[in-house]
Amino acid sequence: MLHTADWHLGKMLGEKSRDEEHRLFLDWLHTCIATHQVDAILIAGDVYDFARPPQTAARMYFDFLATLFRDSDCEVVVTAGNHDSPANLDAPREALKALQVHVVGEMPAETGQVLIPLPTGGPTRLVIAAIPFLRDRDLRTGRLGQSSMDIQAELREGIARRYAEAAEAFNLSAIPNAACIAAGHLTTTGATTSDSEREIHIGGLGDVGGDAFPELFQYVALGHLHRPQSSGPAGRICYSGSPLPLSFSEADDRKSVRLLDFVDGRIEQNQILAVPVFRQLVRIRTTRDELEPVLKNLKIPSGELATWVELTIETDHLSAGSELYELVRELTAGKPFEVIKLSVESRHGVAALGADASMEIGNLLDNPANVFDQLLLQQTDCDDEQLVALRTAFAELCDMERLESGEDESGFGDGRPSAEVTGELVSPGKPGDGGS
Repeated sequence: MLHTADWHLGKMLGEKSRDEEHRLFLDWLHTCIATHQVDAILIAGDVYDFARPPQTAARMYFDFLATLFRDSDCEVVVTAGNHDSPANLDAPREALKALQVHVVGEMPAETGQVLIPLPTGGPTRLVIAAIPFLRDRDLRTGRLGQSSMDIQAELREGIARRYAEAAEAFNLSAIPNAACIAAGHLTTTGATTSDSEREIHIGGLGDVGGDAFPELFQYVALGHLHRPQSSGPAGRICYSGSPLPLSFSEADDRKSVRLLDFVDGRIEQNQILAVPVFRQLVRIRTTRDELEPVLKNLKIPSGELATWVELTIETDHLSAGSELYELVRELTAGKPFEVIKLSVESRHGVAALGADASMEIGNLLDNPANVFDQLLLQQTDCDDEQLVALRTAFAELCDMERLESGEDESGFGDGRPSAEVTGELVSPGKPGDGGS
């Protein structure tokens, strides 16, 4: 079985499409499945970057599934992540069964329905408890006056309860000599995050410990965190990570998928397969004085696709932003890389928007809590508990507003990210990478 997650098809980096990289990844994955004779794939959430993905993203997803069915006997299990629309993923579920694809978008009313025995039509060797991203309504009933600690306790108890129910359903199924693993899309306590992940429960209170997953599950295949990592005995709880770096904060990450082999109801092999780097992402920080020699002497390894660069320039004069943009464009002309994000920062405090109207405010806002946090820190004098309570209340108000306005539950509305005030200067038409 191969464990992967967080494809984020349709993802943009600033104004740059990632479609070429995703096509190369899916081609590599198809070859990898054939080479290692993989008979099952688990995609643990965030197939798409938006709840209503662009047609190019949907086409890549369905083309991959159809090609895989045509060329192999590999079965596919897909669960929804916090970026996916459960209804959107579930809509073609019955048709996809003909391609040996099993989809769980919504958490079913009966937890036992998440159990997927593999292979289809033969003696069961592996059962996957395919638990999708669990929304608040799947976990708790909100009440007025709850503290942040009450909400956190309910979320953790709700997640643990769902996995306990799935384990109990497996025990009742009495399937002999079958391994049992669980899927999930959530954050575990102590895991390493990057800046391309979004909080997925109110106020970021939904983190769980390893004890949320019953020992029955020999392997817990997780999605949501984009850096590959594992925890627990023998790395039992694993994030495969995203196959592409989804922001510049992941530029140095080694992306991968997980390959597992089950024999007689137990794991015989659990190895990491490195995903090739199709496009290098590079972060450069320099001063105005060092800018020209740094760019002239910059040596970047060439890849299959042109390298993208995030360039941050420290200067005393923010008003020089437009001049620096033109200078950077001149210095990088003909180079085997492209600066897609240019930021100018002041040495004397937080960068502010310059007077030049051609300069735009950068980065994308997919969480209004960032603005609220800034106001809290600037205009209040609260202790830590009060800050958590205020942030939780604000997050609940945002959820209520989204539901009343008819937005999808991922908070993305029509799928287009909105603008964020970041205090950075970004070149015209070159906005920075946003969170996901």
